[in-house]
Amino acid sequence: MQPQPNKPIQPRNPALSQAVTKEALHQQLEIMTQRVLDPDIGLYGPDSMAWKIHGNISVMFGAGAANLLQLAHPWVSQAIDQHFQTQTDPMGRLQRTFLNVHSMVFGNLDQVLDSAVRVHNIHAKITGQISESTGRTQKQSQYFANQVEALLWVHATLWIVALRVHEMFYGALSQAEREQYYEESKLFAFLFGIPEQAMPENWDAYVAWFNEVVTSDLLAVGTVGRELVDYLFSMRPWLMPFLNRHRIHTAVLLPDSLRRPFGMPEVTPEVQKKFDMDVRLIRTAMKCVPVHLRWIPSQIEARRRIQGKKADLITRLTNKIVYGRPLLVS
Repeated sequence: MQPQPNKPIQPRNPALSQAVTKEALHQQLEIMTQRVLDPDIGLYGPDSMAWKIHGNISVMFGAGAANLLQLAHPWVSQAIDQHFQTQTDPMGRLQRTFLNVHSMVFGNLDQVLDSAVRVHNIHAKITGQISESTGRTQKQSQYFANQVEALLWVHATLWIVALRVHEMFYGALSQAEREQYYEESKLFAFLFGIPEQAMPENWDAYVAWFNEVVTSDLLAVGTVGRELVDYLFSMRPWLMPFLNRHRIHTAVLLPDSLRRPFGMPEVTPEVQKKFDMDVRLIRTAMKCVPVHLRWIPSQIEARRRIQGKKADLITRLTNKIVYGRPLLVS
């Protein structure tokens, strides 16, 4: 039986409705720090599933789907619309997002902690009033970015979509690898103050929670979300060929319940054929492209840091494009 759309989530974990205070954040950072084996390496390291999946450039194939899943949460779309310069400085906002996230995943422990505190302080200022009723979210109700449920939803969109994309290109992971990946994701969650008791027990429960949210009335696409998505897929005329193709990728990766509300293309046989062709092309390309076209630049920089080497020229130049600076995690 197919799950019914717009059903409420039951039962509701009380921990999800909590706000992450500065004190709560530092408690989670202390727990996270105790689980880090080598401060010089950071949260993960070269043998981790996190580096294997999030460090591969192919993860960007799912960027549009992860972004739209986040925007389907009214608190997220309202916060971005009201507090970020998405339409006046889209590339700057993208650079700052990558800078913080990749510092957390590939940086040493000091860099990880600095990024966590910096992001929390930014989120602490993001509060406001909802401008429209969508789903269970009522107009003129209050939202705040440092709520556990909203943070956990963003967390899930990043980790679940990334694994799904990785498996499209490199084959299915074993259950043990998925569980390892999920345990690693908890360290990333701690950086935002998400307590472990708010997270599902294991990978399968995590995916089940994600699917339950997708079909619940917690997610709803309003005018604000649609306008943001329309802009994101048309923000630069010279990018339109790429953005139009990525719109197809995003449409196929999105759940059926969100594809039409966001104005994404229907998954016709022709659309699916283009999607499958791009997957095959990327899968083949990843076997033969140079290392700098296969891995996220900050991961290459981090590997060289661990080896006691400086970042090479190509990595510095790529870092400058992606993050706005030549060095990030050295």
